[in-house]
Amino acid sequence: MKTVLLEQPLCYDGLQLATAFFDRHAPGEADAMVLFTGEADVPAAHLVDLEDAEAGAIIYSPLMAHVLVEHRGLQLPEAVWRQRVLVRLGADWIAARSGVAVSVRGNDLHVRDGKLSVSVATRSPRGCLLHLGVNVDTDGAPVRATGLRDLRLNAREFLTALARLYTEEVAHAAHAAAKVRPVT
Repeated sequence: MKTVLLEQPLCYDGLQLATAFFDRHAPGEADAMVLFTGEADVPAAHLVDLEDAEAGAIIYSPLMAHVLVEHRGLQLPEAVWRQRVLVRLGADWIAARSGVAVSVRGNDLHVRDGKLSVSVATRSPRGCLLHLGVNVDTDGAPVRATGLRDLRLNAREFLTALARLYTEEVAHAAHAAAKVRPVT
């Protein structure tokens, strides 16, 4: 999997959840992961989660650590499972590094009563795309939130570690699937 950590902050407004974003920042024929920090401000018109859109959800954070993943040729049900693996790996890393319990509720992370993340998986023309945004700062967040800075964790260190963990997990799963023979 090609992994690219962008140097400059970038505001996530939902339009980055697109094949064109990967073509621009991680071109090639392979699955890819693009990591960056920046504000999250997703207008209702850019929400892909239909329940969030119907509920009038507001996605905003002054600073998040963003993980975008493109899996080519993948169907949405498997992408949702990979999204949950990505979220779980993030929870485990944060808990181990901070010493604070991190709970996973569906595809979101929570610390105590504060929401730590947003996440979505969706289809694309080439396969599926994932987004995980983890709060760094929470000033102005529309819900009770917790951020990596509250836990004394560095956003770029988190992104780098999560990219390595997820890439390894995907590779190990592919190896496990390739090393068995079918049965009747």
